[in-house]
Amino acid sequence: MSWRKALIVGAVACTLALPTFASAEEMMAKSYDYTGIQTMMKDGTELVPLRQVAESLGFKVTWQDDTRTIVFAKMGDKGMMEDKMMDDKEKMDDKSMMMMGHTFSIQIDSTKITADGKDGMLMYSPMLIDSMTYVPKSFVEMYLLK
Repeated sequence: MSWRKALIVGAVACTLALPTFASAEEMMAKSYDYTGIQTMMKDGTELVPLRQVAESLGFKVTWQDDTRTIVFAKMGDKGMMEDKMMDDKEKMDDKSMMMMGHTFSIQIDSTKITADGKDGMLMYSPMLIDSMTYVPKSFVEMYLLK
């Protein structure tokens, strides 16, 4: 009867250990090196320039002046990006951006975000400071590093 107890205890221990292994993998998530990035503090939150960080991570960033909206997309491969590029005079619509890979749309002074076609809410709204869009570091970690 003791071998059955040992087997049950072993099975329970393995079951409990599996989430720990997954968590360890998640804790090894990507991080961003902010060396050379001019950050700033506002109300206890560290802000970073969105375009500079996003472009360094391979995102194409576009500004829509009429709505004060920033749309940024990351392509799966460079060939796909080159096929989808348009003249500067043409604007990419949301549908064509979504076909390319991960896309995000945020608006200055709004907590709304559209991420890969799904609406969500941000804890802090993006803000313009000296004609540059700033977002919290947590935004970069949550959306751009995945």
